[in-house]
Amino acid sequence: MPRFAFILLLFLNSCNSTNSDNIKYISTSDYILSLSEDAELIDVRTPTEFDSGHIQDAVNIDFFSESFQSDILSLNKDSKIILYCRTNNRSSKSADLLKNNGFKDISVIMGGVSEWVKNGNDIVYPKSD
Repeated sequence: MPRFAFILLLFLNSCNSTNSDNIKYISTSDYILSLSEDAELIDVRTPTEFDSGHIQDAVNIDFFSESFQSDILSLNKDSKIILYCRTNNRSSKSADLLKNNGFKDISVIMGGVSEWVKNGNDIVYPKSD
C-alpha cells in the first residue's frame, strides 16, 4: 500500500504545473559534452531494464522499488544529478521529487535511453560472473 500511495503522490504532483527552474532537459549530445563534469548519472528504470543495457557509469535506482524515495533522496544534494529512464516519464517525476527536496542541479536526458540508442550511442551490459 505505501508503494501505491507514493506512486499516486508522484502522479498527482506531475499533473500540477510545477516550477522546473532547477531541472534542465538535455539532449543526448549535451550529455556527451558534459561527460568531463563531475555528475551522478542515475538510471531510474527497473533492474531488468538496466540489465538489458544502460549508459556507461550509470547507477540504477529502481523507480518502482519500495525504497526508491529513500534511495534517491540519499544522493548528495550538492552533486550534479543526471537522470534518465526509457523515455522521460519516470526520470521527469524523479527530477521533480529531487527538486522538491532541495536538490539544485538536476538534469534529465530527453528521450531517455531510447533516444540514446536511436542516436547511435553505445550502451553497456552487466558483466557475467
